Order: sequence, then C-alpha cells, then structure tokens
Amino acid sequence: MLIFQSHSKNIIQYDMISQFAYKNNYITPELDKIVLNFGIKEVNFKLLLLVMATLEMISTQKPMITKSKKSNIFFKIRKGAPIGCKVCLQKKTMQHFISTILLKTLSNIKLFEGIKIKKDIPQNKSFSFSIYDLLIFPELELHYDIFQKIPKLDISIISSKTNLKEFNNLLANARFILKIA
Repeated sequence: MLIFQSHSKNIIQYDMISQFAYKNNYITPELDKIVLNFGIKEVNFKLLLLVMATLEMISTQKPMITKSKKSNIFFKIRKGAPIGCKVCLQKKTMQHFISTILLKTLSNIKLFEGIKIKKDIPQNKSFSFSIYDLLIFPELELHYDIFQKIPKLDISIISSKTNLKEFNNLLANARFILKIA
C-alpha cells in the first residue's frame, strides 16, 4: 500500500468525519485526479519533445499533446497547432505522484514555507499551483544541462467536493497547503 493511500485512509478520512460529522465513510471528499500541464507559447517541436519527455519522467505516464482551438496572430499560432502537453493522473499513479512530490520534491526546496493561498479558493473544486524550477525533481536533477530551459509546470488538483471548507480541509490534511494567507 502506498504511503499517501494509507495516510488518506487512516488519518484524513477520520479527521474529515470528526470535523464535518459525516454519517458514512463513503461521502467524505477525496482527490479525483491531478492534471500536470506544460504550455508552450511558440510552436517549437524540439521544445515540445523535451517537455513530453520531462512529463513522462515526472509522472511515469505518456503525455498527450494539446492543440490550439483558435488561431492567434499575436503568438503566431494556427488553429490545430501543438501548444503544450498534459497528463491526467488517477488512482495509483496519482497517489504515487502525491507521495513523491510531498516526500522527495517539496522537501528538496530550501526554506520551503508551504504553498501560500488566499483564504478563498474558487468554487470550481480544484486547486492549482505552478512549479517554475523543475530541477527539484530528482529524476530531472541528474540531467541539468538538458532540462534547464523547460517552461513552468502547472499542477491542478481536482476533488470530488464543491464545499469550500471541506476542500480547504482536505488539502490541508493532505499537507498541500501549509499556509493560508
């Protein structure tokens, strides 16, 4: 059993039951999926291949290419041109990624004070943050010269509940949010 899976089953679920007085274990909020996304501003196939390799190394899953829906003159992008890639993590791969990012990646950051958020998360049952320095991942740190020019990684965490208090509590118990501003 994975570390995060046992932590969520034993600690987070019972903490949520005690705080919100649920009558059943099955109605407690859970994390549905995590979406990892890279966006590229210009059409560059070498950078796109590098970003796809980066996502595959981080998530251990094949990424899919995202294409533009509209043409944009300012960015010189045509309709249907590749503009990034993304990966949707669910179930075991999601739990493995959470345990990796909490235990290995975020602990490598010097003077890490937690992810700071405002008190009001939007009601769309998701929480997003970006990682600008991808060399904190141990998989990418070994190949510093290759992964130096990678754009930021956007991480979106999507839950099954829409209630703001429950979602904040779920993220705080999962140790994603350490400071609420």
